[in-house]
Amino acid sequence: MAEYLNVEKPFLEKLKQLNWQVIDQGAFGIPQDPAKSLRSSFREVTLKAEFKKAVYAINTIEGATWLSEKQLEDLYIEITATERGQLSLLEANKVVFEKLIGKSKTTVTNSEGKEVLVKLIDFENWEDNSFVAINQFRMVTPGGPREGIIPDIVLFVNGLPFSVVECKDVDVADPISESIIQINRYNNTRGDDFGTIEGEERLFHYNLFSIATHGKEARLGTITGDFEYYLNWKDIFPPLYKTLDINHYVEEEAARYGEPTEKITPSVRQEVAILGILNKEILVDVLQHFSLFMEAKEGVEIKIVCRYQQYRAVGKILDRMRNAVTPKLRSGVVWHTQGSGKSLTMVFLVRKLRSQDDLRDFKVIMLVDRIDLEKQLAATANLTDEFKEKNIIHSRKELKPKLSGNASDLIMVMIHKFVEEELKHSKVLKSALERGQEVPEFKPFEVVNSSDRILVLIDEAHRTQGGDMGDNLFSAFPVSYTHLTLPTIYSV
Repeated sequence: MAEYLNVEKPFLEKLKQLNWQVIDQGAFGIPQDPAKSLRSSFREVTLKAEFKKAVYAINTIEGATWLSEKQLEDLYIEITATERGQLSLLEANKVVFEKLIGKSKTTVTNSEGKEVLVKLIDFENWEDNSFVAINQFRMVTPGGPREGIIPDIVLFVNGLPFSVVECKDVDVADPISESIIQINRYNNTRGDDFGTIEGEERLFHYNLFSIATHGKEARLGTITGDFEYYLNWKDIFPPLYKTLDINHYVEEEAARYGEPTEKITPSVRQEVAILGILNKEILVDVLQHFSLFMEAKEGVEIKIVCRYQQYRAVGKILDRMRNAVTPKLRSGVVWHTQGSGKSLTMVFLVRKLRSQDDLRDFKVIMLVDRIDLEKQLAATANLTDEFKEKNIIHSRKELKPKLSGNASDLIMVMIHKFVEEELKHSKVLKSALERGQEVPEFKPFEVVNSSDRILVLIDEAHRTQGGDMGDNLFSAFPVSYTHLTLPTIYSV
């Protein structure tokens, strides 16, 4: 009961403030009627009627809905197909994810026999989607060591379970760890020596992320995340949605949580996470632009959802691109500490940039200063779905052909290409860069592109932007819209 009163119920109440539909089944015994959780059976992991109602409503032609009941049934069968297959959890999750964001097209045949694209999530009119939170979400799991599982809260978007929230009371020993273990039991990734199937993987085929919380602190992670990759969401962005002081408890919270400590501060509490990422607009945005699958090491693929500092950085960059009035004011520095995901911040930025009607035409240049960084960043840049090997400038001769046009492409180049020098100096320059020595002076660079629709992303900028090469870069793009430097060794 303490867990419900101190963690679960306040979580649901905060979702109500965000206009989620909340179905609170209390904490008094095991639910007996699946209809209360909008299902016909405790074996179902999706809300079928909610899915069909939402998809019907968000697909319109000239303001009129058009999907038939038969088409809606077919769409439901299609989106839930992984539940009847033999894919691994990660494979199934990736299939569903690509359908939701439109990378894998979903179509139906209209009355004229033509294939028509169907939206499963409305990214433009995010408020038109369905958002439902249900607590004590009972699932029967025949054949398992227990009768079933009962996740504390499941969050649904258009009838699909996007997030599982596991709550523990703050007095539980190591409550965050216990919550994550419980989540891993639900999705069968806890692992034991006997290969016991404890949970219901189908519930996580649609999972964007899960949340472990004891109220005083909340962390979120994906289906591939171990304990160390469940992280706090410590800020609320954009400022429009920052309706509470992230650094201080309100009176009710202070009574519930007590005094902050060095490790547990007000910015990590569940209220900040809820307002920061479960806001309807932000949640849909994170799905579309800030989630991806990548190879962590050879043969090992993982699912990534952005961290709060990456989401905030992208939002601030886009705001500055839209509202600042001079090249200097449009420029800026993103201060990411080492390991905080600067390369992925670039990827998330490019992905969101391409969906913005007023910004999608920008040419984006990723600038590095070492060959090994070029290789690393090129591998990450592939996650934008628009970067290819041909986008790398390998020689000084390629600068103008690849950078002087108005194509809205993504190009990668090393800073030393922006130096006018005799051939005999190239080895000297390369040696200076690799050894961290002072770079020799060379003559000024000529203009490559005078467009103001150019975005330059400079990696490790602190090593190159204080001398001739930095000056040459600005000479090459005199009115480029913005230059964003992303050093890894400084923080604020």
